Amino acid sequence: MKRIYSYCSVLLLVLIVSCGKKTAKERAIALVEKQYENSNQKLDFEQATLDSLYNISPEAYADSLAKGHELDSTLAVLETEIEHFSQAESDSVGLISAKLTKERYRLLELAKTKPAFVGWKLSGIKSEDGKSEEFNFKFDKEITRIVE
Repeated sequence: MKRIYSYCSVLLLVLIVSCGKKTAKERAIALVEKQYENSNQKLDFEQATLDSLYNISPEAYADSLAKGHELDSTLAVLETEIEHFSQAESDSVGLISAKLTKERYRLLELAKTKPAFVGWKLSGIKSEDGKSEEFNFKFDKEITRIVE
């Protein structure tokens, strides 16, 4: 009986703690509401979405890696083919190769910048007064304050 009582106590404690905890979106909305509490402007959060922010988007990072590999292949082909061209064609291909190499170095620098989580963005907030203006707010990692 004592054992059942302790299990029930633990279960009740877990339920109380989990029900009282706000989601990240609720915390973000609360911060925005606090900022606008003394304003006569009312905000509509129905369509609001909370998205993570990165210093570079993971999609852009993956895209730059793929483009880099593609440029490597193209440059390798150009280097093997340049020997068979006339001087004028060779000069022209050399200029193209130089531009591609410059782009490749830029992509290599970008690849060194790994995607890192920097915070959150609450977007899609509309004004309730019917204006078409949409508000967006950025937050720190822990959603404890609004940042610019």
